[in-house]
Amino acid sequence: MFRVICFLLLCSVIRYAAAQPAPSEPKTSVEWFLRASERMNLRMPGSRPFHMKVTFHAFPGIELLPAKKAEIITGDGTYEETWLAPHKWRREVALAGYRAVEVESEKGRKMQASSDYEPSRVLMLLDALLTPVPRNLASEEFRHSGGSGWTIDHLSKGDLSLVRISRGSGGAGGDLTDAFYFLPLGLLAIRNKIGLETRWENDSLYAGAVFARHITIRAGERELLNAQVAIEAAGNTDPESFDLPGDFAERGMTLRPLQGFEVKMPDLSSSHSWVKPGGGTSKPVFSLREVLDRHGRYREGEVILVISAEDLETFMNLVRQERHPPAEVDGSPCQTVVTFGAV
Repeated sequence: MFRVICFLLLCSVIRYAAAQPAPSEPKTSVEWFLRASERMNLRMPGSRPFHMKVTFHAFPGIELLPAKKAEIITGDGTYEETWLAPHKWRREVALAGYRAVEVESEKGRKMQASSDYEPSRVLMLLDALLTPVPRNLASEEFRHSGGSGWTIDHLSKGDLSLVRISRGSGGAGGDLTDAFYFLPLGLLAIRNKIGLETRWENDSLYAGAVFARHITIRAGERELLNAQVAIEAAGNTDPESFDLPGDFAERGMTLRPLQGFEVKMPDLSSSHSWVKPGGGTSKPVFSLREVLDRHGRYREGEVILVISAEDLETFMNLVRQERHPPAEVDGSPCQTVVTFGAV
């Protein structure tokens, strides 16, 4: 895999490094996460206002639904954001039949959407755009939930070097690893979360901050989403565009993907087991991604990584039948992504 990483990142490294002084290297994983978050954050207080336009395509996934219609929402989509200040912005997204607008201004945060369910591929995109480094790794407010056990490795091939920060679990059947790959100057280039790989490519500068003009999300060799990103100065804006009719949005109704560490999660333990034909039990080695919606139902479930697929289809069908209380934030039901990893 490292050879592929080197090939994809070489041009970005050369272009960005030419204009940057050589910084001292962070010593801890937290310092790496903080530096990348700061350099890739377009939305800091005092940052230059911008207008972002994204075109993207959402691809199907492996759902293991042999006799049913695919659930994953796919197709061409668009995302636009006008950002003036931390509490004055407008975001708008469209994918297939889903349309949503969220705004915040001195009049409060409001949202309109064609459905109270935000599609999985939209969540993937906004995760990569809004928080490339998760807040529980870079924010003092949530860092306690980032856990421990991160290891730092230096990888090199020719003139290119990368720093990998990773942690994982595994057994005789295989490993499930969460890994971040950083460029020497501190930018996040790739994250591989137990098989779900996000790449930030073709870096560009806007008012001193770095953004990726191309984002791809893959599961192994399968492409799940690709996006083209363009940013320009915000220019003149209509004050009315930062307001919507109606009341304030509920805390749990937002385009921003809500992570498990910032919400109250229900007990997701289940009573079923993996049943091996002929008796006995066994656990496959895999990772599975699903969205727990605002009604406690799993939706758009898909296989991300498969090392051992025995009984996996049975397991996925059982999970789809489960019902739970929804996740909550400040008492408001919300949706969140749930990743299963079995080793």
